[in-house]
Amino acid sequence: MTMATDSPGAFLQLRDVVKAYGHYVALKGVSVSVEKGQAIALIGPSGSGKSTLLRCINTLETISSGTIMVGDEEIGANTTSSGRKKLSEKVLARQREEIGMVFQSFNLFPHMTALDNVTSGPRLVREQDAGKARKQGMELLARVGLADKAENFPRQLSGGQQQRVAIARALAMQPRIMLFDEPTSALDPETVQEVLNVIREVRDSGMTMLIATHEMDFARHASDRTIFMEAGQIVEQGASSKVLFDPETERCRQFLAGLTGVEATTH
Repeated sequence: MTMATDSPGAFLQLRDVVKAYGHYVALKGVSVSVEKGQAIALIGPSGSGKSTLLRCINTLETISSGTIMVGDEEIGANTTSSGRKKLSEKVLARQREEIGMVFQSFNLFPHMTALDNVTSGPRLVREQDAGKARKQGMELLARVGLADKAENFPRQLSGGQQQRVAIARALAMQPRIMLFDEPTSALDPETVQEVLNVIREVRDSGMTMLIATHEMDFARHASDRTIFMEAGQIVEQGASSKVLFDPETERCRQFLAGLTGVEATTH
């Protein structure tokens, strides 16, 4: 198993993170260090813990033990068990605002236009001036190639367009980190690439990102490092070129060999 060590320059650090649901342990002592501006691909079979890991970073799930740090701030410490400090709901809400997340399902508000979906967070949560929020919202929709769809409702958009609106909505909160949980899994094959292109552009802007994905070609070209997970543990991690082309572990080689069009070298 390839283990992570704390890095003095790490922007995001997970140390021995455990997440249990009763007797079921979804994360078993996960440790990860991410530098500011890095893009990390999370790969592995379904049920390996990728989504749970992202939800813990975004404080949507309460970790059972361990610590998650963004900069010098502990994230999601909302339990007093094992001596962990308790944070107020106000602090937790503020932390969640600063960590953007894009889900498999688009989760857009169906009664709002694309522009209103993008501007709702800044207006309602950050109390941003409506005019400023609209200007920023239009800029973000243009950034994801949907300026002409600003007044369309989600039902009038394709799946790929809805996911691009969801990305713009997450970016509107000016997050410190962006998390993507299988962002193309619910899309038709022909719309996958348009979403991946937007994610690649976000990465190129310098955003710190973690992306759970089954798109290996995308992981190769758009991530600095790849983490292979199975059964709630990190089995292997390293430079994407190494993990995806010449993995150290037999289990990672088997996983990659089972994916269409992916061949890992063997030792």
